[in-house]
Amino acid sequence: MTVSGKNPGLDGLTFDPAGNVYVTDAHQGIIWKVGPDGGEASAWVTSALLKPTRIPPTIGANGLAFNNKMTALFVANTSNDTIVRIPVTGSTLEPGTPEVFVNRIGGGPDGVKIDEHDNLWIACNQSNEIIVLEPTQGRVIAKLGDFGGIDRKGAPIGFLWSNSLVFHGGDILVTNLSLDVETSLAQLSDELGLAHLKDKNLRTIDGPWAQRVKLHTISKIKKRIPELAKPEPDR
Repeated sequence: MTVSGKNPGLDGLTFDPAGNVYVTDAHQGIIWKVGPDGGEASAWVTSALLKPTRIPPTIGANGLAFNNKMTALFVANTSNDTIVRIPVTGSTLEPGTPEVFVNRIGGGPDGVKIDEHDNLWIACNQSNEIIVLEPTQGRVIAKLGDFGGIDRKGAPIGFLWSNSLVFHGGDILVTNLSLDVETSLAQLSDELGLAHLKDKNLRTIDGPWAQRVKLHTISKIKKRIPELAKPEPDR
């Protein structure tokens, strides 16, 4: 697949039943679409809601996933701490107008998966956790995982910048990017045309820990939603 534009940042991807590929562009606020055989992609959706508006990091549209009936696509905007919902109609999956589904989702929503009940499982890279949202109101129904420091081998204990996740039986496998944003953006500022960031403080809460990482990891955690408290009966 090839795309156009200024400094495209291809990130998350997903498929539809026909084998078409949908890829987020974290810099330009675009979701690209290409057929099963690849080639030149077209801009399926372009929206300001998919662009990064806060730094760091300069990452907008990131993880994405269709619901089970293919009537909506949910996209994480990492910079803005939002989940964007794009309605989808028809057998050819025509996109509607994007809207913010929920605000202030964890810290840095990144990878997104949807389970058999349409719950959204979201890896949040700054809060080092997986947040589970029910699909109607975006209500949080579970928070899983945490960061427990760096062990003697230089490996993160638990999550450290948790970004991609997959379901594997009764478990979830989570990649730990362990990224020091401040150092990375300083190295890439000229290449990406971000020279204006050089004089800014780009340190994140995970940055000093990431500098100590010598061994990068994939974590495993049980796929579970704790039983919710039952509502009190009407009096």
